[in-house]
Amino acid sequence: MFSLRFYILCIAFTGILASCKVGGEFSRPAVNQAPAAYPQSATAYDSISVIKWFELYQDTVLQRLIKITLDSNRNLMTAAARMEESREIAGIVKANLYPSFGYQLSAGGGEAGQEAQKVAGGIDKGAIKTYATLNWEIDIWGKIRHANIAAYNEYLGDIENRNALIVSLVAEVSQLYFLLRDLDNRLMIAERTLESRREGTRIITERFNKGYVSEVDKLQAEQQEALAAVTIPNFRRQIITVENALRVLMGMGPGPINRGNTLYQQTVSPDIPEGLPSQLLERRPDIREAERRLEAQFNYIGVAKANLYPSLSLTGLLGFASPQLSTLIGGSGFVANGFAGIVGPLFEFNKNKRRVRAEEYRTKQLAYQYEQTILNAFADVDNALAQYRTYDQEHKIRQLQVIAARKALELTQAKYDFGYSSYYEVLIQQNYLFDAELAESTTLQQKINSIVFLYKSLGGGW
Repeated sequence: MFSLRFYILCIAFTGILASCKVGGEFSRPAVNQAPAAYPQSATAYDSISVIKWFELYQDTVLQRLIKITLDSNRNLMTAAARMEESREIAGIVKANLYPSFGYQLSAGGGEAGQEAQKVAGGIDKGAIKTYATLNWEIDIWGKIRHANIAAYNEYLGDIENRNALIVSLVAEVSQLYFLLRDLDNRLMIAERTLESRREGTRIITERFNKGYVSEVDKLQAEQQEALAAVTIPNFRRQIITVENALRVLMGMGPGPINRGNTLYQQTVSPDIPEGLPSQLLERRPDIREAERRLEAQFNYIGVAKANLYPSLSLTGLLGFASPQLSTLIGGSGFVANGFAGIVGPLFEFNKNKRRVRAEEYRTKQLAYQYEQTILNAFADVDNALAQYRTYDQEHKIRQLQVIAARKALELTQAKYDFGYSSYYEVLIQQNYLFDAELAESTTLQQKINSIVFLYKSLGGGW
Protein backbone atom coordinates (compact mmCIF):
# COMPACT_ATOMS: atom_id res chain seq x y z
CA MET A 1 0.00 0.00 0.00
CA PHE A 2 2.85 2.33 0.71
CA SER A 3 4.08 1.92 -2.86
CA LEU A 4 0.68 2.71 -4.34
CA ARG A 5 0.26 5.81 -2.17
CA PHE A 6 3.72 6.92 -3.15
CA TYR A 7 2.91 6.79 -6.89
CA ILE A 8 -0.43 8.56 -6.36
CA LEU A 9 1.32 11.36 -4.48
CA CYS A 10 3.94 11.63 -7.25
CA ILE A 11 1.29 11.95 -9.93
CA ALA A 12 -0.63 14.57 -7.95
CA PHE A 13 2.58 16.46 -7.25
CA THR A 14 3.58 16.51 -10.90
CA GLY A 15 0.10 17.66 -11.89
CA ILE A 16 0.46 20.68 -9.63
CA LEU A 17 3.92 21.45 -10.92
CA ALA A 18 2.77 21.16 -14.51
CA SER A 19 1.10 24.55 -14.11
CA CYS A 20 4.52 26.15 -13.60
CA LYS A 21 5.18 26.62 -17.31
CA VAL A 22 7.74 29.33 -18.06
CA GLY A 23 7.79 31.36 -21.26
CA GLY A 24 4.86 33.28 -22.71
CA GLU A 25 2.26 32.55 -25.37
CA PHE A 26 2.99 33.57 -28.94
CA SER A 27 0.92 36.26 -30.63
CA ARG A 28 1.25 37.56 -34.19
CA PRO A 29 3.41 40.72 -34.30
CA ALA A 30 1.60 43.92 -35.21
CA VAL A 31 2.22 45.09 -38.76
CA ASN A 32 2.82 48.84 -38.50
CA GLN A 33 3.71 49.42 -42.14
CA ALA A 34 0.56 47.99 -43.74
CA PRO A 35 -1.10 50.52 -46.08
CA ALA A 36 -4.86 51.00 -45.94
CA ALA A 37 -5.04 50.14 -49.65
CA TYR A 38 -2.67 49.43 -52.50
CA PRO A 39 -1.64 52.78 -54.02
CA GLN A 40 -1.88 51.38 -57.56
CA SER A 41 -5.30 49.82 -57.05
CA ALA A 42 -8.27 51.42 -58.75
CA THR A 43 -10.76 49.42 -56.68
CA ALA A 44 -11.04 48.07 -53.17
CA TYR A 45 -12.42 44.64 -52.35
CA ASP A 46 -13.58 43.36 -49.00
CA SER A 47 -12.12 39.92 -49.57
CA ILE A 48 -9.77 38.07 -51.82
CA SER A 49 -11.55 35.59 -54.03
CA VAL A 50 -8.73 34.02 -55.96
CA ILE A 51 -9.64 31.31 -58.45
CA LYS A 52 -7.45 28.30 -59.03
CA TRP A 53 -4.62 28.31 -61.55
CA PHE A 54 -6.45 25.90 -63.85
CA GLU A 55 -9.43 28.23 -63.95
CA LEU A 56 -7.22 31.23 -64.66
CA TYR A 57 -5.51 29.72 -67.70
CA GLN A 58 -7.73 28.50 -70.50
CA ASP A 59 -4.88 27.10 -72.60
CA THR A 60 -5.16 23.32 -72.16
CA VAL A 61 -1.51 22.78 -73.15
CA LEU A 62 -0.38 25.19 -70.43
CA GLN A 63 -2.65 23.43 -67.94
CA ARG A 64 -0.98 20.15 -68.85
CA LEU A 65 2.51 21.63 -68.42
CA ILE A 66 1.56 22.93 -64.98
CA LYS A 67 0.17 19.55 -63.93
CA ILE A 68 3.30 17.69 -65.04
CA THR A 69 5.45 20.23 -63.17
CA LEU A 70 3.49 19.83 -59.94
CA ASP A 71 3.75 16.05 -60.27
CA SER A 72 7.40 15.75 -61.26
CA ASN A 73 9.40 18.84 -60.26
CA ARG A 74 12.35 17.66 -58.20
CA ASN A 75 12.52 20.74 -55.98
CA LEU A 76 8.84 20.33 -55.13
CA MET A 77 9.35 16.64 -54.40
CA THR A 78 12.26 17.59 -52.13
CA ALA A 79 10.05 20.12 -50.30
CA ALA A 80 7.33 17.48 -49.87
CA ALA A 81 9.86 15.01 -48.43
CA ARG A 82 11.17 17.70 -46.10
CA MET A 83 7.61 18.36 -44.95
CA GLU A 84 7.09 14.65 -44.18
CA GLU A 85 10.38 14.61 -42.30
CA SER A 86 9.24 17.57 -40.17
CA ARG A 87 5.97 15.81 -39.40
CA GLU A 88 7.81 12.75 -38.12
CA ILE A 89 10.17 14.89 -36.04
CA ALA A 90 7.17 16.72 -34.57
CA GLY A 91 5.70 13.32 -33.66
CA ILE A 92 8.94 12.32 -31.93
CA VAL A 93 9.01 15.53 -29.89
CA LYS A 94 5.35 15.16 -28.94
CA ALA A 95 5.99 11.62 -27.70
CA ASN A 96 8.39 13.07 -25.13
CA LEU A 97 5.37 14.38 -23.22
CA TYR A 98 4.44 10.83 -22.29
CA PRO A 99 6.25 8.12 -20.34
CA SER A 100 8.36 5.67 -22.28
CA PHE A 101 8.14 1.95 -21.58
CA GLY A 102 10.73 -0.64 -22.35
CA TYR A 103 11.93 -4.05 -21.39
CA GLN A 104 15.14 -5.70 -20.26
CA LEU A 105 16.01 -9.38 -20.38
CA SER A 106 19.37 -10.81 -19.37
CA ALA A 107 20.83 -14.16 -18.39
CA GLY A 108 24.33 -15.08 -17.32
CA GLY A 109 26.45 -17.01 -14.91
CA GLY A 110 29.87 -17.49 -13.44
CA GLU A 111 31.87 -18.37 -10.38
CA ALA A 112 33.17 -16.05 -7.72
CA GLY A 113 34.69 -16.75 -4.37
CA GLN A 114 33.38 -15.35 -1.13
CA GLU A 115 35.97 -12.62 -0.97
CA ALA A 116 35.28 -11.68 -4.58
CA GLN A 117 31.58 -11.54 -3.87
CA LYS A 118 32.20 -9.12 -1.00
CA VAL A 119 33.55 -6.57 -3.46
CA ALA A 120 31.11 -7.45 -6.25
CA GLY A 121 33.89 -9.12 -8.16
CA GLY A 122 31.56 -11.41 -10.14
CA ILE A 123 28.42 -13.49 -10.29
CA ASP A 124 28.32 -16.76 -8.41
CA LYS A 125 26.51 -19.42 -10.43
CA GLY A 126 23.59 -18.07 -12.55
CA ALA A 127 21.33 -15.03 -12.80
CA ILE A 128 18.20 -14.56 -14.90
CA LYS A 129 16.48 -11.16 -15.03
CA THR A 130 13.44 -9.85 -16.91
CA TYR A 131 12.06 -6.36 -16.31
CA ALA A 132 9.59 -3.87 -17.68
CA THR A 133 11.01 -0.34 -17.42
CA LEU A 134 9.44 3.10 -17.13
CA ASN A 135 11.12 6.46 -17.80
CA TRP A 136 9.25 9.74 -17.64
CA GLU A 137 10.51 13.30 -17.50
CA ILE A 138 7.82 15.43 -15.87
CA ASP A 139 7.31 18.62 -17.86
CA ILE A 140 7.21 20.95 -14.87
CA TRP A 141 8.39 24.14 -16.54
CA GLY A 142 6.94 23.52 -20.00
CA LYS A 143 10.22 22.63 -21.71
CA ILE A 144 8.78 19.67 -23.59
CA ARG A 145 5.53 21.51 -24.36
CA HIS A 146 7.46 24.45 -25.81
CA ALA A 147 9.61 22.05 -27.83
CA ASN A 148 6.46 20.29 -29.06
CA ILE A 149 4.86 23.58 -30.19
CA ALA A 150 8.12 24.61 -31.87
CA ALA A 151 8.43 21.31 -33.75
CA TYR A 152 4.80 21.47 -34.86
CA ASN A 153 5.26 25.01 -36.18
CA GLU A 154 8.41 23.94 -38.01
CA TYR A 155 6.26 21.30 -39.68
CA LEU A 156 3.60 23.88 -40.57
CA GLY A 157 6.36 26.15 -41.87
CA ASP A 158 7.55 23.39 -44.19
CA ILE A 159 3.97 22.97 -45.45
CA GLU A 160 3.84 26.68 -46.27
CA ASN A 161 7.27 26.46 -47.89
CA ARG A 162 5.90 23.76 -50.17
CA ASN A 163 2.82 25.88 -50.93
CA ALA A 164 5.02 28.88 -51.74
CA LEU A 165 7.08 26.70 -54.05
CA ILE A 166 3.90 25.54 -55.79
CA VAL A 167 2.90 29.17 -56.40
CA SER A 168 6.37 30.01 -57.71
CA LEU A 169 6.51 26.96 -59.98
CA VAL A 170 3.10 27.59 -61.52
CA ALA A 171 4.00 31.23 -62.11
CA GLU A 172 7.41 30.33 -63.55
CA VAL A 173 5.95 27.71 -65.92
CA SER A 174 3.30 30.20 -67.06
CA GLN A 175 5.77 33.01 -67.59
CA LEU A 176 8.16 30.79 -69.54
CA TYR A 177 5.30 29.44 -71.64
CA PHE A 178 4.10 32.93 -72.53
CA LEU A 179 7.70 33.93 -73.30
CA LEU A 180 7.94 30.88 -75.55
CA ARG A 181 4.78 31.87 -77.41
CA ASP A 182 6.19 35.41 -77.74
CA LEU A 183 9.42 34.02 -79.22
CA ASP A 184 7.34 31.89 -81.59
CA ASN A 185 5.50 35.01 -82.66
CA ARG A 186 8.68 37.04 -83.08
CA LEU A 187 10.20 34.20 -85.11
CA MET A 188 7.13 34.23 -87.34
CA ILE A 189 7.42 38.01 -87.77
CA ALA A 190 11.10 37.65 -88.63
CA GLU A 191 10.45 34.88 -91.16
CA ARG A 192 7.62 36.85 -92.75
CA THR A 193 9.79 39.97 -92.91
CA LEU A 194 12.68 37.99 -94.37
CA GLU A 195 10.43 36.58 -97.08
CA SER A 196 9.19 40.07 -97.91
CA ARG A 197 12.70 41.49 -98.02
CA ARG A 198 13.97 38.68 -100.20
CA GLU A 199 11.26 39.54 -102.68
CA GLY A 200 12.26 43.20 -102.39
CA THR A 201 15.91 42.32 -103.01
CA ARG A 202 14.93 40.29 -106.06
CA ILE A 203 12.96 43.22 -107.51
CA ILE A 204 15.72 45.76 -106.75
CA THR A 205 18.32 43.44 -108.27
CA GLU A 206 16.30 43.15 -111.49
CA ARG A 207 15.94 46.92 -111.63
CA PHE A 208 19.67 47.33 -111.06
CA ASN A 209 20.46 44.85 -113.82
CA LYS A 210 18.29 46.88 -116.16
CA GLY A 211 19.92 50.12 -115.05
CA TYR A 212 16.80 51.58 -113.42
CA VAL A 213 18.38 51.96 -109.96
CA SER A 214 21.86 52.43 -108.59
CA GLU A 215 23.99 49.71 -107.03
CA VAL A 216 23.56 51.44 -103.67
CA ASP A 217 19.86 50.53 -103.70
CA LYS A 218 20.75 46.92 -104.43
CA LEU A 219 23.33 46.80 -101.62
CA GLN A 220 20.93 48.45 -99.18
CA ALA A 221 18.25 45.88 -100.05
CA GLU A 222 20.73 43.06 -99.39
CA GLN A 223 21.60 44.63 -96.02
CA GLN A 224 17.94 44.81 -95.09
CA GLU A 225 17.50 41.16 -95.99
CA ALA A 226 20.50 40.21 -93.84
CA LEU A 227 19.20 42.23 -90.88
CA ALA A 228 15.97 40.24 -90.95
CA ALA A 229 17.74 36.92 -91.55
CA VAL A 230 20.15 37.31 -88.63
CA THR A 231 17.31 37.58 -86.11
CA ILE A 232 15.97 34.12 -87.02
CA PRO A 233 18.80 31.98 -85.55
CA ASN A 234 18.77 34.26 -82.51
CA PHE A 235 15.08 33.61 -81.88
CA ARG A 236 15.50 29.88 -82.51
CA ARG A 237 18.35 29.77 -80.02
CA GLN A 238 16.21 31.50 -77.39
CA ILE A 239 13.30 29.14 -78.10
CA ILE A 240 15.48 26.09 -77.40
CA THR A 241 16.73 27.66 -74.16
CA VAL A 242 13.20 28.39 -72.94
CA GLU A 243 11.95 24.93 -73.96
CA ASN A 244 14.74 23.27 -71.99
CA ALA A 245 14.07 25.52 -68.99
CA LEU A 246 10.43 24.42 -69.04
CA ARG A 247 11.37 20.76 -69.33
CA VAL A 248 13.76 21.03 -66.37
CA LEU A 249 10.89 22.42 -64.27
CA MET A 250 8.79 19.47 -65.47
CA GLY A 251 11.46 16.99 -64.40
CA MET A 252 12.40 16.10 -67.98
CA GLY A 253 15.50 16.16 -70.14
CA PRO A 254 16.04 18.47 -73.13
CA GLY A 255 13.49 18.42 -75.92
CA PRO A 256 10.63 20.30 -77.57
CA ILE A 257 7.53 21.68 -75.83
CA ASN A 258 4.02 21.34 -77.19
CA ARG A 259 2.21 24.56 -78.07
CA GLY A 260 -1.39 25.56 -77.47
CA ASN A 261 -2.99 28.94 -78.03
CA THR A 262 -1.00 31.69 -79.70
CA LEU A 263 -0.07 34.78 -77.76
CA TYR A 264 -3.08 36.60 -79.17
CA GLN A 265 -5.48 33.77 -78.27
CA GLN A 266 -4.64 33.77 -74.56
CA THR A 267 -7.68 34.64 -72.45
CA VAL A 268 -6.12 35.34 -69.06
CA SER A 269 -8.56 37.60 -67.28
CA PRO A 270 -7.16 40.73 -65.63
CA ASP A 271 -10.24 41.05 -63.40
CA ILE A 272 -8.62 39.57 -60.31
CA PRO A 273 -9.81 41.05 -57.02
CA GLU A 274 -6.75 42.18 -55.17
CA GLY A 275 -8.36 42.43 -51.73
CA LEU A 276 -7.16 44.47 -48.79
CA PRO A 277 -3.47 44.59 -47.81
CA SER A 278 -4.16 43.04 -44.40
CA GLN A 279 -5.55 39.93 -46.09
CA LEU A 280 -2.17 39.12 -47.60
CA LEU A 281 -1.23 37.88 -44.12
CA GLU A 282 -3.66 35.01 -44.67
CA ARG A 283 -3.14 34.51 -48.41
CA ARG A 284 0.62 34.49 -49.03
CA PRO A 285 2.35 31.19 -48.18
CA ASP A 286 5.70 32.92 -47.66
CA ILE A 287 4.15 35.22 -45.02
CA ARG A 288 2.50 32.29 -43.28
CA GLU A 289 5.76 30.37 -43.38
CA ALA A 290 7.65 33.30 -41.84
CA GLU A 291 5.04 33.51 -39.08
CA ARG A 292 5.29 29.76 -38.35
CA ARG A 293 9.09 29.96 -38.17
CA LEU A 294 8.81 32.91 -35.83
CA GLU A 295 6.37 31.08 -33.55
CA ALA A 296 8.65 28.05 -33.48
CA GLN A 297 11.63 30.19 -32.53
CA PHE A 298 9.56 31.98 -29.86
CA ASN A 299 8.94 28.63 -28.18
CA TYR A 300 12.63 27.83 -28.21
CA ILE A 301 12.95 30.71 -25.74
CA GLY A 302 10.61 28.77 -23.44
CA VAL A 303 12.79 25.67 -23.81
CA ALA A 304 15.89 27.69 -22.91
CA LYS A 305 14.17 29.28 -19.91
CA ALA A 306 12.99 25.89 -18.66
CA ASN A 307 16.61 24.71 -18.64
CA LEU A 308 17.29 27.30 -15.92
CA TYR A 309 15.24 25.20 -13.51
CA PRO A 310 15.60 21.65 -12.23
CA SER A 311 13.98 18.77 -14.11
CA LEU A 312 12.11 15.92 -12.45
CA SER A 313 12.16 12.41 -13.82
CA LEU A 314 10.48 9.20 -12.72
CA THR A 315 11.94 5.78 -13.36
CA GLY A 316 10.42 2.45 -12.53
CA LEU A 317 11.34 -1.20 -12.80
CA LEU A 318 8.94 -4.11 -12.55
CA GLY A 319 9.86 -7.78 -13.15
CA PHE A 320 11.51 -10.89 -11.88
CA ALA A 321 15.02 -12.01 -11.00
CA SER A 322 16.29 -15.44 -9.99
CA PRO A 323 19.40 -17.60 -10.20
CA GLN A 324 17.32 -20.35 -11.81
CA LEU A 325 14.72 -20.35 -14.57
CA SER A 326 12.42 -22.65 -12.55
CA THR A 327 12.15 -20.12 -9.72
CA LEU A 328 12.04 -16.99 -11.89
CA ILE A 329 8.26 -16.50 -11.75
CA GLY A 330 6.97 -16.26 -8.24
CA GLY A 331 6.75 -14.09 -5.20
CA SER A 332 10.31 -14.72 -4.17
CA GLY A 333 11.61 -13.54 -7.53
CA PHE A 334 9.37 -10.46 -7.88
CA VAL A 335 11.13 -7.09 -8.21
CA ALA A 336 9.47 -3.63 -8.10
CA ASN A 337 11.47 -0.40 -7.83
CA GLY A 338 10.53 3.22 -8.31
CA PHE A 339 12.72 6.32 -8.23
CA ALA A 340 12.21 10.05 -8.60
CA GLY A 341 15.16 12.22 -9.46
CA ILE A 342 15.73 15.97 -9.66
CA VAL A 343 18.55 17.35 -11.76
CA GLY A 344 19.27 21.02 -12.17
CA PRO A 345 22.02 23.55 -12.83
CA LEU A 346 23.97 25.03 -9.95
CA PHE A 347 27.05 26.95 -11.11
CA GLU A 348 27.44 27.15 -14.89
CA PHE A 349 28.78 30.68 -15.18
CA ASN A 350 25.60 32.02 -16.88
CA LYS A 351 25.67 29.53 -19.74
CA ASN A 352 21.93 28.87 -19.56
CA LYS A 353 21.11 32.56 -19.18
CA ARG A 354 23.16 33.30 -22.26
CA ARG A 355 21.30 30.54 -24.11
CA VAL A 356 18.04 32.29 -23.26
CA ARG A 357 19.35 35.61 -24.55
CA ALA A 358 20.70 33.93 -27.68
CA GLU A 359 17.23 32.47 -28.40
CA GLU A 360 15.68 35.88 -27.79
CA TYR A 361 18.03 37.47 -30.33
CA ARG A 362 17.26 34.70 -32.83
CA THR A 363 13.59 35.48 -32.32
CA LYS A 364 14.25 39.15 -33.01
CA GLN A 365 15.97 38.21 -36.26
CA LEU A 366 12.99 36.14 -37.42
CA ALA A 367 10.61 38.92 -36.34
CA TYR A 368 12.48 41.36 -38.57
CA GLN A 369 12.44 38.82 -41.42
CA TYR A 370 8.69 38.37 -40.93
CA GLU A 371 8.15 42.13 -41.20
CA GLN A 372 10.42 42.27 -44.26
CA THR A 373 8.45 39.47 -45.93
CA ILE A 374 5.23 41.41 -45.38
CA LEU A 375 6.73 44.63 -46.77
CA ASN A 376 7.96 42.73 -49.83
CA ALA A 377 4.49 41.26 -50.30
CA PHE A 378 2.80 44.68 -50.22
CA ALA A 379 5.34 45.98 -52.74
CA ASP A 380 4.83 42.92 -54.98
CA VAL A 381 1.09 43.49 -55.24
CA ASP A 382 1.43 47.19 -55.88
CA ASN A 383 4.16 46.61 -58.48
CA ALA A 384 2.05 43.95 -60.20
CA LEU A 385 -0.96 46.26 -60.36
CA ALA A 386 1.20 49.03 -61.80
CA GLN A 387 2.78 46.64 -64.29
CA TYR A 388 -0.53 45.41 -65.63
CA ARG A 389 -1.98 48.90 -65.94
CA THR A 390 1.09 50.36 -67.65
CA TYR A 391 1.73 47.35 -69.91
CA ASP A 392 -1.92 47.46 -70.97
CA GLN A 393 -1.51 51.12 -71.90
CA GLU A 394 1.83 50.45 -73.61
CA HIS A 395 0.41 47.57 -75.65
CA LYS A 396 -2.44 49.71 -76.98
CA ILE A 397 0.11 52.31 -78.07
CA ARG A 398 2.27 49.62 -79.67
CA GLN A 399 -0.71 48.40 -81.66
CA LEU A 400 -1.28 51.91 -82.99
CA GLN A 401 2.42 52.16 -83.78
CA VAL A 402 2.29 48.96 -85.86
CA ILE A 403 -0.74 50.20 -87.78
CA ALA A 404 0.94 53.54 -88.46
CA ALA A 405 4.27 51.92 -89.45
CA ARG A 406 2.59 49.52 -91.85
CA LYS A 407 0.65 52.34 -93.51
CA ALA A 408 3.76 54.54 -93.69
CA LEU A 409 5.71 51.72 -95.38
CA GLU A 410 2.96 51.22 -97.96
CA LEU A 411 2.90 54.93 -98.81
CA THR A 412 6.70 55.27 -98.91
CA GLN A 413 7.02 52.17 -101.11
CA ALA A 414 4.45 53.64 -103.50
CA LYS A 415 6.32 56.94 -103.60
CA TYR A 416 9.57 55.10 -104.32
CA ASP A 417 7.97 53.03 -107.06
CA PHE A 418 6.83 56.24 -108.76
CA GLY A 419 10.16 57.96 -108.24
CA TYR A 420 9.11 60.46 -105.57
CA SER A 421 11.36 59.20 -102.76
CA SER A 422 14.68 57.46 -102.30
CA TYR A 423 15.10 53.82 -101.39
CA TYR A 424 16.67 54.96 -98.12
CA GLU A 425 13.27 56.21 -96.97
CA VAL A 426 11.82 52.77 -97.74
CA LEU A 427 14.56 51.15 -95.67
CA ILE A 428 13.76 53.39 -92.72
CA GLN A 429 10.07 52.53 -92.84
CA GLN A 430 10.85 48.82 -93.16
CA ASN A 431 12.96 48.98 -90.01
CA TYR A 432 10.27 50.94 -88.19
CA LEU A 433 7.64 48.33 -89.02
CA PHE A 434 9.89 45.39 -88.12
CA ASP A 435 10.87 46.92 -84.78
CA ALA A 436 7.26 47.92 -84.03
CA GLU A 437 5.92 44.41 -84.69
CA LEU A 438 8.57 42.80 -82.48
CA ALA A 439 8.00 45.36 -79.70
CA GLU A 440 4.22 44.87 -79.88
CA SER A 441 4.63 41.11 -79.45
CA THR A 442 7.00 41.52 -76.50
CA THR A 443 4.73 44.07 -74.82
CA LEU A 444 1.75 41.73 -75.16
CA GLN A 445 3.78 38.96 -73.52
CA GLN A 446 4.79 41.32 -70.71
CA LYS A 447 1.17 42.35 -70.26
CA ILE A 448 0.05 38.73 -69.93
CA ASN A 449 2.92 37.93 -67.59
CA SER A 450 2.06 40.92 -65.42
CA ILE A 451 -1.22 39.14 -64.66
CA VAL A 452 0.78 36.06 -63.68
CA PHE A 453 2.92 38.25 -61.43
CA LEU A 454 -0.19 39.81 -59.88
CA TYR A 455 -1.69 36.40 -59.23
CA LYS A 456 1.54 35.16 -57.70
CA SER A 457 1.85 38.26 -55.51
CA LEU A 458 -1.65 37.60 -54.15
CA GLY A 459 -0.65 34.11 -53.05
CA GLY A 460 -1.88 32.22 -56.11
CA GLY A 461 -4.50 29.53 -56.19
CA TRP A 462 -3.86 25.84 -55.75
